[in-house]
Order: sequence, then C-alpha cells, then structure tokens
Amino acid sequence: STLLSVMAGLLQPDQGNVYIANRSSSIVFQEPFLFSGSIRQNIVMGRSPTDQLLENSLFLSAADKFVSALEAGVNTVIGERGINLSGGQRQRIALARAIAQGSSVLLLDDTTSALDTITESIVVDRLRNAASIVTTVIVASRPSTIALADEVIFIECGKFSDQGSHDDLMVRNDNYRLLMQSFEHDREQGGL
Repeated sequence: STLLSVMAGLLQPDQGNVYIANRSSSIVFQEPFLFSGSIRQNIVMGRSPTDQLLENSLFLSAADKFVSALEAGVNTVIGERGINLSGGQRQRIALARAIAQGSSVLLLDDTTSALDTITESIVVDRLRNAASIVTTVIVASRPSTIALADEVIFIECGKFSDQGSHDDLMVRNDNYRLLMQSFEHDREQGGL
C-alpha cells in the first residue's frame, strides 16, 4: 500500500525516485469512496468521456452486467458512499472510474478483495487483455489474486525480497511459500 501511494505521488520516497511516464496513474483503494449520485456521475467525475469509453470502463471492471441489469442502468442513483451497492459492486465502480481517466498505469490496492474469485479472475483477465493500453500494478494479500499475476514482487519487512511468477516463488522462496500457505490455512479455518 505504501509503495502504491508513492507510485501515485501521494507520498514522497525517503530516498530514490519512482518514475511513471507522464505521471499518468490512477489509484483505487480497497475501500472506495463513491458519491451520492448516479453510477455515470461516479465514473466520469465531471469529465465528458465518450459513451465508448464509459462502456469500455464498465466492461474492463466487470461492472457491465450488473449495471445494465439495473432499471436505470448507468443513470441509477446509488446513494451516499454507494450504500445501495454491495462491496464488490462499489469496488468495480471505483475501478471503472480509474479506467475512465485514461491513465497509463492502474494502481490497485487490494481493489478486488470484496469480489468472489470468479469475478476477480474476470477482472484480472480483462485488464491483462488491455495491457497494451494500461499497465496494472496490484497489491494483494489473497493467494488467489496473487496467483493471477504475470509477475509477483515479494516484499518482506518493507524491502524487495524476490520476483517471479507465483509458481516459481512457491518453489524457490521458503518465506513466500510459508506466507501463501498460512493465508490458505487461515481461510480454511474461517479466519479470512
């Protein structure tokens, strides 16, 4: 989370530099903030994107189906903080908002934590297919999310520890494997 905040320019690094081309990044937090207004207003945030960009943002965030099923679609008023939506729906609307900004880098801070694993997989696959348009950096603690990543950077005690695919790290890095196994154990025991 701290690294994403530095990448987004919300925090300054103590030393060194973080560079993102054109400072073109959008961050989505685990607990998104939505405004009392329509879904469209929450996504466009005063800008005037094309209908195609709005539709693409809803598709990439896997919000397209649930939004189209609403009686008023994107014009549905969702209430303060999105009270009329589930946690996963709020996260997907916040993700659609970030995508609609047209940034070259999406920074997702456990943004899919309220989604079921199937919907989460759909979101990650859609973002992967849009990789020529946007680079996605995901901070996650759920092993199922981490396993979907093309590349994993393992950070221990605030420092870079290892990098590779989830499967490679599971084989070669004892601490990474133990961490993933502990998450799975906790989940099986009802702790997560």
